[in-house]
Amino acid sequence: MTRIRKRSVAGLCGVAAVLLFSAQVGSAKTESNTLKAIGQPVWALAMDGPRVAYVSGNRPGSESIHVWNLATGATSSVNGGPHGFAAHLAADIAISGKRVVWVRGQQVGNTELNHWLYTAPVGGSAHLLKRVHGYTGTDCGLGGPQLGGLAGSANAVVVNTWNAGSDGSTHSNERLAVVTPTRLRTIATGADAILSESVDAGHIAVVPVPTANVTPDGCTTPLPTSVLVYSTTGALLQTIALPAPDPSALGYQVAISGSRLVVLTIGLHEPSGPAWVTLGVYNWTTGALLHTWPVDIPKYPGEVNFSFHGNLAAVEGPYRLHLVDLETGNDVKIAPGSGTGAATSLGPRGLVYAVNPDNRGKLVFVPTAKLRRLVG
Repeated sequence: MTRIRKRSVAGLCGVAAVLLFSAQVGSAKTESNTLKAIGQPVWALAMDGPRVAYVSGNRPGSESIHVWNLATGATSSVNGGPHGFAAHLAADIAISGKRVVWVRGQQVGNTELNHWLYTAPVGGSAHLLKRVHGYTGTDCGLGGPQLGGLAGSANAVVVNTWNAGSDGSTHSNERLAVVTPTRLRTIATGADAILSESVDAGHIAVVPVPTANVTPDGCTTPLPTSVLVYSTTGALLQTIALPAPDPSALGYQVAISGSRLVVLTIGLHEPSGPAWVTLGVYNWTTGALLHTWPVDIPKYPGEVNFSFHGNLAAVEGPYRLHLVDLETGNDVKIAPGSGTGAATSLGPRGLVYAVNPDNRGKLVFVPTAKLRRLVG
């Protein structure tokens, strides 16, 4: 499976922030955007309730992790320790209530790729939960022990671990685990347990990773054919069959919220473009496909990420951030792209996204009432 989302971070500890805060951020009556100037690029973010966790910085190896509270305007930092202990080179981040979880990755030489999984209370110190040592340079990507698939919401954070074969074409010992403050609690095992993509209200969306085919001409990995929905106790609740992929399709991203499951598909008709992006909207409880909407990203996008809540989806390409009404397909360009591949995050309160003009990053919060007005 091709994972489209960019996972890299680079930066500098000690972010100097200036807060421009509008009154009554959590109120449905709030119509104005709320801006937070960071002063350095934002590389990853996640939102749960009023809290936004983000990774920012200028130099690889010394990034910092912070939590911005939309309700109070306060910002707290995670004590990750010296020399980029908090995040380096590749970071996924999740937040659940007052707890932050992230993955730190580090490339060592040309062949070694290590990952660390950390957790910390908001404003507290990092606690190492797991470390794995993998390697690169295989025919089909990564080999050895792997860690990924970090996803979280109010009631749970989940992650995957597995072993990749020596040529990267196979995998084994696959585990889907709930991340607790002190350990990983395995809830499902086997080939269908990886890779988790999204969590909401006790439901986990997992896209099974197919086994790659190694030929004398190279390595090909077929696109997945289904999305699975698990409970946070490990029960398999639903299997959603995906349509046969277009020959030019490159990969999928998946998110779950309420009874909806949305599948973003990206494709490339020619090596240099044009690209195409669609959003498939499903009722995951029945498996029914409700809508398929195109997103107006006409050029080869390179990096695409998306999030959704209710009937709204935010889709970011390298140039523009799109807001899409999942009921009507109305697609509105609302902001420039982040420039770093930092994820967007949509929740009941609204949308948070990053903008990094001239490497001077800022976070923007747009309340739900204004989002609805933007899509008409």
